[in-house]
Amino acid sequence: MTSTNATSELHEILGQRLEGGGTWAWAYADVSGNVEDPRRQAALKLRGVQEALRAQGAVEDVVDLVAGEFEQEPGVPSPVTRYVLVHDGEVVLSEVLPGHLHGPESVGVGAVPDLVPLVAHRPVDLPFLVVHAGKEGGAFRAYRLGHAPVAPEEQHVQGRNDTLHYAKAGTGWKQPHWQAHTEEIWKQNSAEVAAAVDEAVRTLRPGLIVVAGDITARELLVKALSTEARALTSVFPGDPRADTASKQAFVEHVETALARVVATRRHDLEDLLRTHVGRGDKLAVTGLGSVVSALQQAQGAVVALDAVAVGDRTLLALAGAPWVATAPEQAAGTPVIGAVPAVCALVRAAVLTDAELVLVNAASLPGGTAAAALLRWPVGPAVPA
Repeated sequence: MTSTNATSELHEILGQRLEGGGTWAWAYADVSGNVEDPRRQAALKLRGVQEALRAQGAVEDVVDLVAGEFEQEPGVPSPVTRYVLVHDGEVVLSEVLPGHLHGPESVGVGAVPDLVPLVAHRPVDLPFLVVHAGKEGGAFRAYRLGHAPVAPEEQHVQGRNDTLHYAKAGTGWKQPHWQAHTEEIWKQNSAEVAAAVDEAVRTLRPGLIVVAGDITARELLVKALSTEARALTSVFPGDPRADTASKQAFVEHVETALARVVATRRHDLEDLLRTHVGRGDKLAVTGLGSVVSALQQAQGAVVALDAVAVGDRTLLALAGAPWVATAPEQAAGTPVIGAVPAVCALVRAAVLTDAELVLVNAASLPGGTAAAALLRWPVGPAVPA
């Protein structure tokens, strides 16, 4: 099963580095500028990150590397957070993460990095489209959940703009004629925008389309979309370009719609876990020890984890397969990197075995356990002692 969230991307970027040892340093913190006296707050935040890194043993060169990344402007509207990851004195990730903090700030130095913030911001690989509909045409922009826009330019679709408004006076025979003519132009323009959006759906495979803009243009556009695109569409009842309040309401609408998509996928996973556990078909396991065992065999297809419920437990990170162990005798002769926070060890093992990782609430998992996993193949029969 191919991963559909941050783990696949992290495997491509960090795979070989995660396999070995070395020293990691990371910092995850809010860098929003929509606060009182933003320059002073940014300076205090940076100082706090630097002091936390020094307190955990980071050398000054590493502190300067992280500070240099935090000093750069995010380039996206607030709220926004930043995640910086350094390995053996080299910046390997410097991510701008739109939105509020997803969990506590994290600043540390160790043998295994804390990658949970990246997974929290990117729970699924979810492209989505934001469409602005107007009577003269429209525009849309593609995004990916948890990513800053790579290409912020909108794609514009310009339709006809002749006779776009109803005649304002007169009651003769020309009035209904011009009304019909105007409505036909609106429909043609909406059809052109819909065709462009449909093509983007075929190319990008988004999980959500948000439509906003002129009320008549919105309605015509949605009607003109393909059945596939319409099923993905959430309509914002207003024009975010009208005023600041409308823009803020639109941002909240998009965030809510995205959260609904993520929640649906998470709920589907939880249902599937309960179904397999209920059937006893050995295609799912629950409990930290069982999940570790599955990851050791690269058997985990999807790992569901409650980072809070795991708490301050530790696991052994290994320098090679099976990557993680609960005790030295489980290491199968592989050198032990060290005892690290269990959450960090589990995420590392999930990335290295290309397992999809989903952060959940333990209360939603079978038996209320802190971790569970869907398996690529069934658990075998018990081996006699």
